[in-house]
Amino acid sequence: MSAKPQLVAASFFLAPVLSRESIAETRGQSVIDRLGSNIGTSLDQDSTPRNAVIRKALTLLLDIHYCLTKTSSGQHSDDILHDSTNRKVINGLLDLISIEGIYPFLSPGVGVPIERRVKSVLQNAVVKESPQSESRSENLDKELLTEIIDSLYEISEAKGSGLNSALQTRTLVDLISGAGELAFADPIQDEQRSKTYVRIFNNILDGTASSVLFPILLSLLQPTTPSWFQSHLSTTLSLLPTRAEGVRHTIGFMARTAPEDAYGLDSQAVNKVNSSSGPSIPLDVLARVSKLLTAVPSSITADTYFSAIAPQLLTLLDDKDTDMVRAAAYIIGNGILGRRNYGAPGTLGWNLFAQPILDIINPSTLALGLTERLEVDKNGNESLRVVVPEAQLSRALDHLSALTLLHPNPGLTKRLIGPLSLSLWGLHCYANETHNSAWSEKTYRILHTFLRVSADVQQVMRLSDQLLWDGKSGGTFSRGPDGGIEIRQRFKDLFVHPDIDAIMRKIDSRIAGFLDLLKSGTLDHDDFGTVFIYVSKQWLLGNSGNGTPDVLGVDDNNDHDPLQKLVFAKLTQKMLQENKDQLAASPERIIELVTHLFDAFPQEHDQYQRQHNKTLQPSLAGLGTIVETDQEQGISGATPKSSIGQESTEFVSLGLSLLSAMLSSPEFSLKPQTISLLKALQPTLLKIASLSYSLDSTITMTARNVSALIDLHISLANPTPTASKSPDRYASDRKTHHQALTYLADLLPPVRAHGISLLTALVSKASPVLDIPSTTILLLSLLQDEDDFIYLSAIKTLGILASRHSKMVVKMLVERYVDPEEEVGLDVRIRIGEALLKTVESLGAALAGEVAREVGEGMIAVAGRRSRKIKGMKERERRLQKEQGRRKEVNEAWGGKVPDIGDEEEDNEVSQGMAKVLDGWEGMNGEDDVRIRTSALSVLGIAIETHVAGMGSTTVSTAIDLAIAILKLEITSDKAILRRAAVMVIMSLVRGLDRAGEEGKTLGFGFAGENLAEVITVLQYVQATDADDVVVGHVKAVVESLEAWQSKSLLGMSASQRGELGPSLGLEGGRLAGLSVNPKASGGSRPLIEEIE
Repeated sequence: MSAKPQLVAASFFLAPVLSRESIAETRGQSVIDRLGSNIGTSLDQDSTPRNAVIRKALTLLLDIHYCLTKTSSGQHSDDILHDSTNRKVINGLLDLISIEGIYPFLSPGVGVPIERRVKSVLQNAVVKESPQSESRSENLDKELLTEIIDSLYEISEAKGSGLNSALQTRTLVDLISGAGELAFADPIQDEQRSKTYVRIFNNILDGTASSVLFPILLSLLQPTTPSWFQSHLSTTLSLLPTRAEGVRHTIGFMARTAPEDAYGLDSQAVNKVNSSSGPSIPLDVLARVSKLLTAVPSSITADTYFSAIAPQLLTLLDDKDTDMVRAAAYIIGNGILGRRNYGAPGTLGWNLFAQPILDIINPSTLALGLTERLEVDKNGNESLRVVVPEAQLSRALDHLSALTLLHPNPGLTKRLIGPLSLSLWGLHCYANETHNSAWSEKTYRILHTFLRVSADVQQVMRLSDQLLWDGKSGGTFSRGPDGGIEIRQRFKDLFVHPDIDAIMRKIDSRIAGFLDLLKSGTLDHDDFGTVFIYVSKQWLLGNSGNGTPDVLGVDDNNDHDPLQKLVFAKLTQKMLQENKDQLAASPERIIELVTHLFDAFPQEHDQYQRQHNKTLQPSLAGLGTIVETDQEQGISGATPKSSIGQESTEFVSLGLSLLSAMLSSPEFSLKPQTISLLKALQPTLLKIASLSYSLDSTITMTARNVSALIDLHISLANPTPTASKSPDRYASDRKTHHQALTYLADLLPPVRAHGISLLTALVSKASPVLDIPSTTILLLSLLQDEDDFIYLSAIKTLGILASRHSKMVVKMLVERYVDPEEEVGLDVRIRIGEALLKTVESLGAALAGEVAREVGEGMIAVAGRRSRKIKGMKERERRLQKEQGRRKEVNEAWGGKVPDIGDEEEDNEVSQGMAKVLDGWEGMNGEDDVRIRTSALSVLGIAIETHVAGMGSTTVSTAIDLAIAILKLEITSDKAILRRAAVMVIMSLVRGLDRAGEEGKTLGFGFAGENLAEVITVLQYVQATDADDVVVGHVKAVVESLEAWQSKSLLGMSASQRGELGPSLGLEGGRLAGLSVNPKASGGSRPLIEEIE
């Protein structure tokens, strides 16, 4: 069934308000009057021209809708709606019904303000007054409104057919307003009707996607909205995140509607937020989204709310759009788990988001358990029972990675990964052993971040205790069906007949992986030395009461485990072989270990000496001892009791090797405490060297050589008091600075974020270990980082650094910002501009002299049109040629120009206008980008406002001339943001002059005479002619501020002087202004008034 006749009838009906010829003939008439003459029927006694016109429009609209819903071909229906002429007719009917049928009957404050509603296709369709005077009774008005809402509601229920799509995009907000009016405006007068339309109102909201509802509800929530309507809108809005895809739509809406300055005029961010690939969300916008989504609505409990949004947030962590993953990770990590009432272990947020990850990666013992039999699958294959499937384990690792790597939060990282560190280590080692690079890389990144950001040396030491860990006693890792890893139940037979060769290969692999983690910069020299001492003691001395609390949750006793002793021995050997220089950097630790190794030697030697002396005295007991010893030697081959123990000898040999390696390393340097420790060790070394009769000659020779090396180092050191105190004073800062530089070179964003935090702390305390030029260059390089947290922290740190070293840092910032050699991109320059803005604000009154001149000249040079960017112009030309070539290929493939399908005429105009603005921003003929010029004007304005006296008359005069020139000459739509900034420069000068007047300063320059008259003339012209509403609003505010400043200047008083006058202007107590007399003074003789010639 074709809808063409109905569309023709509707077109004829709307001709008086759509056809330009008809509009010219009926000029001066209202829309209702024009259309009323075109109905061709007489009005009944209960009707008015408005009612008749609206009912006719409803009839035509429903006829078209019914025809389209009955059309057999959906493609035919789409073709009708996509036709621009047909779409204009349908939009005309919808606009007529909304503007002339719904709006007049809405209560004040209900509905979108008519000037903010979508532009009507009707000519002169403006609601001037409520039609209450036209109708005979209130019931007739409500009856017409009910007819309209019922008809439109019927169309809205036809999902995906008829005129539903047109209604959704054009009139949905008016339908919601009308249904709300009938449902809540006067529920007492007509209770039955109110109940009916409450149901319709709720059905409309429930049937509309949350992505569509967000802008509608926010547009309806105005300060003038009645409370009875506002409460229902607010409740619905607060519950939108709990709907299906509600969290995603909330994040997308907040990103799209964020103010442009939230993106810092970042071209990549602005382009991406308007693209189909999803929003690139800045950190401050993420913070607002997190605050919104973690605020529990008053209408439901926290358990209900978070239980509804938790599955959505977890799903977003698996999303292909990395920006959505970042947003979800920020909301969970900072907004929920980062708060004590929701994120502490055992709380609601922890149980919803963290505990499931812990239970999957580290399943409980109850879920595991040993088994003596294998399960048989459907194919008859025997296998161990799967406890955690591959897909589930992979998803948990992805969630853990997102929460800990995407947004730096050391506290959360420690709470999440701390209990899982052993499980992650075992998983990482199994992935390496099975050559699964994807899983190995994933677990390595998590462990690496944890050890660098949140773990301490105790965690590393406890990890060294469990290098062979491969799962809990009841579970183990196994290959998954898709090439990944899963956790299976452990089979008892696995503990029988161990393969020694496999175990040795496993030990070597685990030690290599452990040292790889340490070499990646996890530990500094001191901590590395601490770990080495701990491992060596565990091998040689056992725990001996030196253990630390079990932070990994393992209660294995390794004191008498020969395999664990072997692991410690091989680990010690490997650390000695590969990290001699690193160990030499912390000699105190090595000397401490050597002291422990030598501790047992004196007792062994004294015991040997006593036994040796007894053998020198002939006796029957001694003869028996000889016989017994000979028998023992003959039977078991044991060492004679009179010799020093083999274990003690090995300890001495190892200690001497350590001392020799340390003293011969080029990294070794003596400190006062090192010298004292070595001197304390000398007597033991000399004693060992003297025992050539009981020790191997190699050991005694090494002891003598080590003792000589110690004497040599001590004699060459000759430390002075000054030299000994200076390094100690800043040793901590140097260590922190080294850590910061190491972390900033890391690939993981959380590690780099920790590095910038350490550097910021050093800058804040003005540490003398910092080299200001190199630190500034480093911070400028960090502005190119893609992570929001890092480059925003770099901007903040640059501001702090510039406040302490303003002359040097500001000069470097301005040079890089002006960029005469075109070495940096637009986005980096804009970020440097943000750093300059922070710097100027922090300098305050210190913004004067050469620093102020540098800022002023640099910003004026960028904001003006004189600078030429030849490289940028050539790059734009190459990009334009490439785009033209691509379009030519597409058109040739299409066989002509590719048509714009499905876009309305007004949408095409908007798109073309936006494209023109974006092209204009890039500048023509080698001009600098409009965005960077706008940024420069913003910095210049803030500088003038911060300290107008320090900027000087020349800079201020040039800045105002530049702003006036921009307002006069650069009047195209693409330069609107530039004109806005130019107006604000004038406003900044007004504020600066006002502040100087308040402080009683005399500047010697300002607005006056012809200069003031020219500025006001230009501003008034711009206010009357500029097409940009924001520019007009700024100009209006500036003109008002200028007038207020003039009035205050005429008084010639500062704020303190006006305060002294008081509310009575100094006339309190009857005093007369200008005369030193007081008529009400009491006491004394009254003054005499005489007439004199």
